[in-house]
Amino acid sequence: MLYKYLLREKKKDDSLLCIKWLSKEDLHVFNNHLAMCGQAAIDNTLWNAIFEEGTIYAGLFIDSKMVARACVEKYSNEAWEIADVRVVREYRNKGLAYNICSYVLEYILENKRIPTMRTEADNYPMQKVISKLGFTSEM
Repeated sequence: MLYKYLLREKKKDDSLLCIKWLSKEDLHVFNNHLAMCGQAAIDNTLWNAIFEEGTIYAGLFIDSKMVARACVEKYSNEAWEIADVRVVREYRNKGLAYNICSYVLEYILENKRIPTMRTEADNYPMQKVISKLGFTSEM
């Protein structure tokens, strides 16, 4: 299901979470996060290909552990998507998906692109995050 962004007043987030963009040198950090999510590690070739196509990942860190991620998929000159949002299971339901997506959304808006998001029709927790961010469903 694709969602379209509706401009809304930004709320100030006073969180002390550490969110940062990952670099090519952060493959080990990304792979540690994948393991915490129960996903297979990726190799250098795939990681470099991700960067070459323009996709960039942000990580949310608590106690130096990356516990959430989201990326910007630059699929056109006009619109970029907030994608591949994941939060480690034991850190869910704490607003971290919203925090990491807010960070990525701000980047997209600063770059004057149209932000988009999508999720599965039965992914209700992500639909709540998407709505809270200011997106509306576009069927």
